Amino acid sequence: GARARVDRARARSRSPRSQRASWHGHARTDLRPETTFLARASPRAVVRRGSREDDPAPAEELDFITRMVVKVFGQDALDDPEPMGLKRMSKEEWPDQWPALCDGTAADALASDDTEELVMIRAVLKQTQLEYMPLGIAYDAATHGWRASSFHTQCDGQGAALLVAESTSGIVFGGYNPKGWLGYGEWLDAISAFLFVFDAKKKTSGKMSFSKLGKTGGSGMAIIDEDGKGPKWGPDGLSVDLDNRLARSRLGTYYATRANGSKSLFGDQNGSAVQLKSLRVYVSLGDSEKAKNYEPNMFQWKKGELEAIRARDPDNRDATEEGAEENDEKSEGFKFPWQR
Repeated sequence: GARARVDRARARSRSPRSQRASWHGHARTDLRPETTFLARASPRAVVRRGSREDDPAPAEELDFITRMVVKVFGQDALDDPEPMGLKRMSKEEWPDQWPALCDGTAADALASDDTEELVMIRAVLKQTQLEYMPLGIAYDAATHGWRASSFHTQCDGQGAALLVAESTSGIVFGGYNPKGWLGYGEWLDAISAFLFVFDAKKKTSGKMSFSKLGKTGGSGMAIIDEDGKGPKWGPDGLSVDLDNRLARSRLGTYYATRANGSKSLFGDQNGSAVQLKSLRVYVSLGDSEKAKNYEPNMFQWKKGELEAIRARDPDNRDATEEGAEENDEKSEGFKFPWQR
C-alpha cells in the first residue's frame, strides 16, 4: 500500500550517492538495457577538417547550428557548399559576418596604395570587406572642414569606411565601420566593427605595430550614427567631436580593452579628450564583384529607393519643390501624406 511505497522511497534516499542515479556523471548500471541511453551524455557531433581517412588533424567540435545541419541533412552536408539549396556563408566571401580578427595578423598592401598612410592603414583591414578594395578619401577634415555636417555630407551613403586620425601628441588611431553612415539617428549592430591604434615605438618588418580592439558583448550598439554629430563607435568606445577637434575613448564596455589593461585608445588618458591634428575617412573606390551582383532581400532598400525618399525629406522640399512635383507627376512611387 501507500505506507510500503513511502518506506521504500526512504530506504532509497539513504543509499550512498555513488549508488543512486548519477544522471550528471556516470551512467547507472541498474537500469534496463533499453533505458540506459537516458543516463549517458549524448556525444556532440565532431568533424575532422580535411581528408576523413588520411588527415590526422584533431576532431573539432561543431557549433550548434552546424550540428543541427548534420542532424537534418547528414554528415555529407559539410562537404556540400549548398546543401538542399541553402548556401553557407564563408569568411572569404562575407568577412564582416564574423567578429573582427584581432590577433595581430596584417593585410598586405595593394598596388593602388600609393601613399604612406594607405600602406599603414591597409594592415588593419585583414578580414574585412575593404581588404582587397582600392581606397580613396571620402572626407578630410583639413579639406572639407572640421564640421559634423561636412562629415555627413561626404560620408553618408558611401558604405563601409575606415577612419584614421592623429592627435596633436602623435597618437595614430581610428575605427572600422562595416555598415557606413546615413545620419538617420540609428544605433547600428556590427559584430565586425573594431577600433585600432598604432604604436610608433614598436615595428614589425619595418612597419608600425598596431592593436585592434574588437566589439564585446555582441554586435549591439557598435556604431552610433546621428545626424549633426561626429562618428562614434559605441556610446563611449570612440567619440569624435569634429567641431571642437576632440576625441574621447573609454574601452571595456562596448569594445575590448588594450593588452596592457588600458581603458583608452590614448593610453593613460582614460576617458579624457585628446586634441586632433588630422582626421580622414577612407572608403572603397568601387564595388566588389559580390556587391555588384548582390540582390537586396525584402527587408532591405532596393537601388534608388533610399535616395528617392531622402530627396523628399521636409528639409529638402523647398529647395527641390519644382523638381519633386515633376517627378511625382511622372512616378507612382512612394509619397508622403503632404505630397498626395
